[in-house]
Amino acid sequence: MCGIFGHIGQDIPLHALLSGLKRLEYRGYDSSGIAGISGGQFYCFKEIGKISSLEKSLQNKLIPLEAAIAHTRWATHGRVTRENAHPHFDQSGDIALVHNGILENYEALREMLKNHGATFKSDTDTEVIAQLIAHFYQGDLLQAMQQALALMKGFWGLALIHRDHPQCIVATARQNPLVVGISSKEKQAFIASDPYAFERADLDLYFLKDGEVALIYRDHIEVFDEQNRAVTKTPEQLELAQIEISKKGFEHFMLKEIFEQPSTIQSAFHNRLIPDFGTAQFESLSLSPQQLLAAERIIILGCGSSWHAGQLAALTLEELAGLPTQAEIASEFRYKNPVISPTTLVIAISQSGETLDTLAAVREVKAKGATVLAICNIPSSALTRMADATILLRAGPEISVCSTKAFTSQLTVLTLFALQMARLRHMHKEEGQQLIQEISELPAIIQMILDKYDALAKLARKYAQFDRFFFLGRHYMYPTSLEGALKLKEISYLNASGYPAGELKHGPIALVDESCAIIGMGGNARTYEKFVSNMLEVKARGGVVLAFVPEGAPQIEAIADDLFYLPRVSDPLASIPYSVALQLLAYFIAKELKTDIDQPRNLAKSVTVE
Repeated sequence: MCGIFGHIGQDIPLHALLSGLKRLEYRGYDSSGIAGISGGQFYCFKEIGKISSLEKSLQNKLIPLEAAIAHTRWATHGRVTRENAHPHFDQSGDIALVHNGILENYEALREMLKNHGATFKSDTDTEVIAQLIAHFYQGDLLQAMQQALALMKGFWGLALIHRDHPQCIVATARQNPLVVGISSKEKQAFIASDPYAFERADLDLYFLKDGEVALIYRDHIEVFDEQNRAVTKTPEQLELAQIEISKKGFEHFMLKEIFEQPSTIQSAFHNRLIPDFGTAQFESLSLSPQQLLAAERIIILGCGSSWHAGQLAALTLEELAGLPTQAEIASEFRYKNPVISPTTLVIAISQSGETLDTLAAVREVKAKGATVLAICNIPSSALTRMADATILLRAGPEISVCSTKAFTSQLTVLTLFALQMARLRHMHKEEGQQLIQEISELPAIIQMILDKYDALAKLARKYAQFDRFFFLGRHYMYPTSLEGALKLKEISYLNASGYPAGELKHGPIALVDESCAIIGMGGNARTYEKFVSNMLEVKARGGVVLAFVPEGAPQIEAIADDLFYLPRVSDPLASIPYSVALQLLAYFIAKELKTDIDQPRNLAKSVTVE
């Protein structure tokens, strides 16, 4: 969470800094701010709320800045106030600093600095860092930064400017991404949490590694390691597609991205299916068939929706390929002592490729010798740079915080991978060809569901009156229920729980009454009869049942209060269309409740803190 943007060059316009910040707003939108140097003086502007608030306050300000840093915040330490917004200054007002991450020992450092006469204006850990660097500063910014870092514990991305050094931005990173972009020809340099914030593809890019400190000038960069030794870094050039941030006539980005799923799913499997051989292959997968065959066990790591995709992939890999597979929550897995053997393949899933908990878990398994395959949407992300191999989602930019098209692209790609693994092992060609046919039909099936959005909008008007929801399903429909409940929680702020339908009677059924909405997921053919029995159980306790079932499904019509029919799809693929239907239901309920759908409270798109 939180986004850093900076620029050093001649006469930096404020609107250029705002433009960079807007492309990082997915990282946080509690508050934002800009600090810059002009004529030896600092200028600082901060506002709480979204970047549009900062933009409005800067409308009539024309200040040519020599060096500037900017920040959009997701609060960790201190409430959302103008005082707690970044950038933060040291006591003398000579240093301005922006910070992503968390300083874990900030309280001890704060007390130490107070004992040396420092006074503080905010409740943040970030101001402690600015004061700490100022405490050590004796004219050498690099030395002051290195001395401060030696006392700091936690993880961070930092960028600072100093009144006495207007031609330099100092930056450092630890387990938080920072990239520097330089145009030596134009004599200007940029820094950002994400290279896509640069809005141009002609820059020499330098990605900072953990512990490195960079001195950034207009036309070059100097990098030093933790021992203060100079580091030679080779610039990279990336194909950074220009992102058009447009709703294209839709009311919200989320709705636009839901309706993009026929094409994004098509893109996920385009040129990756080989019908003649009944298998799949990936253009960018650097692992050989021999390496894939050597895998005797798979561990899948992810957080949030990516973990739900991992749960579904684990079921698919075991069913199709006969491979023992477990899906783990990355934030918990990183504190385990996992048993990793040379035959363990780890799949790490992250839409952004910057999820801190997933990256930390990947570091753990790589230290134990595991091979890591990344499933990611961003080719230049930290995860893709860390993994041994990568499969890209090809979903395009996802602007809404609530993941929709990235999730179904994850499921599509993971199904293709399971097919490839199954064909390498024991699956017959004809079975693979049948699955390929079903995968190829998914875009048309998703479109059929999208064409029925009016029916889901009507159901949403009824179910928006409830404040408690149980999403229930079995087998593949259980992780689908978890994802559906998460979507509803994220954007409507309603209390929703996903649960295995067969486990409901082992405790949670005590919560079922006439004020509880039951969202039943009947898309799993193998367990359909058991699912019907579970719906009878909750109906007998007064629960109001909305069932999502395949067309022609028996028995359920007499039980459910409301029904939404979907095309019949085989069990391993059913989670994809059912998830799309649940996305629309959540969207329309949130719309009825008039919440901020694209940027829901307390959330950010990329989770880069623990």
